[in-house]
Amino acid sequence: MMDFTFLFSRMRILIGSLHFYFVSFLLSRANAFLILRTPTAYAFLFYNYSYLNLSSVSEAQAPKTARALNFSHNAIEKITKRDLEGFEALEVLDLSYNRIKDIEPGVFESLLSLVSVNLSFNDEKLLLSGLPPHLKLLPASKASGSLELYKYFDKSSEAALEPSASAKELPRSGGPSVLQNVELRLRRNTENLLRRAEKNVTVSPTATLRPNFCAAPINGTLNLSNSKLSEEELTLKLDQDLCQAQLDGILELDISHSDLEMDLLSLFTLVLPMKNVQSIDASYNKLTINILDVEVFCKFPFSKLWFLNISNNPINSLDTLCLPSTIKVIDLSFTNISQIPQNFAKKMINLENMYVQGNHFIYTVHPEITNAVPKFCPGTVHINAISFVRNQAGTPIESLPKKVKHLKMSNCSIVELPEWFVDTMEELLFLDLSSNRISVLPDLPIALQHLDISNNDIKIIPSSFKSVSNLTTLNIQNNKITDMHPEYFPLTLTKCDISKNKLNLLSLTDALEKLDYLNVSGNLITRLEPGNHLSALTNLDSSHNLISELPDHFGKSLAMLKYFNLSGNKISFLQHGALPPSLIELDISDNAITTIVEDTFGRLTSLSVLTVRGKHFFCNCDLYWFVNVYIHHPHLQINGRGNLRCSFPPDRRGSLVESSNLTLLHCSLGIQMAITAGIAILVVLVSTGLCWRFDGLWYMRMGWYWCMAKRKQYEKKPENKPFDAFVSYSEEDANWTKENLLEKLETDGFKICYHERDFKPGHPVLGNIFYCIENSHKVLFVLSPNFVNSCWCQYELYFAEHRVLNENQDSLIMIVLEDLPPNSVPQKFSKLRKLLKRKTYLKWSPEERKQKMFWHQLAAALKTTNEPLVRAQNRSAQDVYEME
Repeated sequence: MMDFTFLFSRMRILIGSLHFYFVSFLLSRANAFLILRTPTAYAFLFYNYSYLNLSSVSEAQAPKTARALNFSHNAIEKITKRDLEGFEALEVLDLSYNRIKDIEPGVFESLLSLVSVNLSFNDEKLLLSGLPPHLKLLPASKASGSLELYKYFDKSSEAALEPSASAKELPRSGGPSVLQNVELRLRRNTENLLRRAEKNVTVSPTATLRPNFCAAPINGTLNLSNSKLSEEELTLKLDQDLCQAQLDGILELDISHSDLEMDLLSLFTLVLPMKNVQSIDASYNKLTINILDVEVFCKFPFSKLWFLNISNNPINSLDTLCLPSTIKVIDLSFTNISQIPQNFAKKMINLENMYVQGNHFIYTVHPEITNAVPKFCPGTVHINAISFVRNQAGTPIESLPKKVKHLKMSNCSIVELPEWFVDTMEELLFLDLSSNRISVLPDLPIALQHLDISNNDIKIIPSSFKSVSNLTTLNIQNNKITDMHPEYFPLTLTKCDISKNKLNLLSLTDALEKLDYLNVSGNLITRLEPGNHLSALTNLDSSHNLISELPDHFGKSLAMLKYFNLSGNKISFLQHGALPPSLIELDISDNAITTIVEDTFGRLTSLSVLTVRGKHFFCNCDLYWFVNVYIHHPHLQINGRGNLRCSFPPDRRGSLVESSNLTLLHCSLGIQMAITAGIAILVVLVSTGLCWRFDGLWYMRMGWYWCMAKRKQYEKKPENKPFDAFVSYSEEDANWTKENLLEKLETDGFKICYHERDFKPGHPVLGNIFYCIENSHKVLFVLSPNFVNSCWCQYELYFAEHRVLNENQDSLIMIVLEDLPPNSVPQKFSKLRKLLKRKTYLKWSPEERKQKMFWHQLAAALKTTNEPLVRAQNRSAQDVYEME
């Protein structure tokens, strides 16, 4: 009787400790577990104030009736009495992941119901001076991350509080009686259900209960998931006596998501008759660990069971875990375990795949279990659980099976791996350490092939990392790495994800000759520096960096690159050699591209997918080949082209790139030059034709000569003209002019100027013409068809007309040697045509009688004073002097 009382008291204390330990888990970061697991049996006033950037507990204004408070992941630096004043019902308090470095003395004295405090991951100078009077503080070892930890000791007993105290120190009761008690309890539950069933049927139980209550597998799978079965109902469905035939056919058992409340030992007692079962899924239930250590009965006769999923259950501890040793794959995710004990590796000797993500490997210190139930004085605070990262016992990961090849330990609050890890886990191939608090890349087994250490606090990759000579896949994203040294990476590496770090420069050397996939997105990289030749790299993600341009030799260095992501950078220019011709998919979204060389995409013959989402496109002619040619390419898939809008120029801001109205004529320099040249040639041809038709060449020469003559004219015109007349005639009429006109006039005493005699040798012809006209009182024009054909005569006519306009005096005398009808004069002699219509002229006649009159009138005209131009123009155009 004394033994039973002692055993009962010890069990009650341990059950209470496990209950508190479960409560403390509800305050952890396993949010999925909190959401999925809110049964009435564990319902209490729980308030979550995590991730609110609180600077003090009182800032949350939590209700005083709370039984559990979560203040983790805030910025609290100090705990005062005022912060926790009035929380008389508070049982669980989580203050982890803060900056606490001071706790006011006596802060917990009024919290008589407090049983669990989590102070892990706080300031290294944490001073716990406010502990209850019956506890004293002794310093312990330092944890990784420079966090100084402490252990609590019971002042009355002076005995150290061991972490996660288990029942292994309890005296074992008779082994067979434990298992017999379990079987008897299960048998009684089955019999009770059978009796209740017999009341509802009229036929014999043996004939009716088997088909109605036995769970029959379908194709070897017994699916009882989401069935919400109680322990008694499950016991009935898996009754060995009534359902053995069905149990023999079960290969896979699924009882997940059923809110099943029982311990693991009782569950496996029901599974014992299943001789062929290979896989058991009992996740998302309320399974608990068996209270007593009955390891002597844990040698289950399972020869085929190799898979067990008990994730998302309140297992709490692995100290008394009792499972078949044949299991090769076990899922312990989100089971609230905080330690992997020493005996775990001995129990699971064949384990190859192990999943423990979502747990938190930190120590929770419990009071030592004594022979009697401890009695506290009234008003004494008795804290049963205080959580830290480490204590003097070392790492919470005390053992792992040596045959484990696949180990997933993400989101487990791990700060470092134990020292024995690299030597013990020699067969490890896959390791997931993501979402932990590791700050230094640990030593790893040489056989490791896949490593995921993302979402940690790693700053550097040491040179010793190269010793992991079989590593092929590395995921180290979302850390704090600033430099990437390719020579430190294993030569066997084929896939590497180093995104979301703090890299400034990416240098790709031949040390990564086998690298096939590389992700460096989300860094601070300003320039890509590829090596001489990386023949294996086919996938490169450099999105969301600060890259402004690609090197000229980039395409040649990565000749085998097929998938390239450049989105979210600052690239403004894409040129010929920047992109490898082997590209299949290219993403240039969210850049500031202003120039795309015409043949940039034309060389990418293998390109099939192009992503251009974003608004930072300059809609000018440099993008014509992209917008109007490649965007409509029949064999090229363009992602985001429908929403692509212009940001420049301002008049097109916000308009669709596809409707930017860029045309080949506007954007092709070659076509523009060809059209310009064609138009120029056409203008020249038309101008030449017009000049030929309307004597334009002559007018041009006339203008040139006119300008030259103007430069030679004298500044002061002579007042006394040295010549009475200047004679302008055609060479064809020279005989008549010399033999008749000149001889007659000079005989009569007139001083006549004509070019053959009076032009100054060595002077320009135009200058002589201009000089003679300016120095002659009159200008005689001997008109005939030959005169019209002489260009020099026309120059002389223009210069004489110019003199008339300048002096406002009519000094012109027209002598018609041969009939010259005005309409017969060519268009280029427009001035002559006008003169013939409005000017009085003398006409030469072969009749001697008329010649006398001609000479008389000519001599009179030479002796007259030049009349004003206006009076001369008013004369009748029909006034013609002829010899009678």
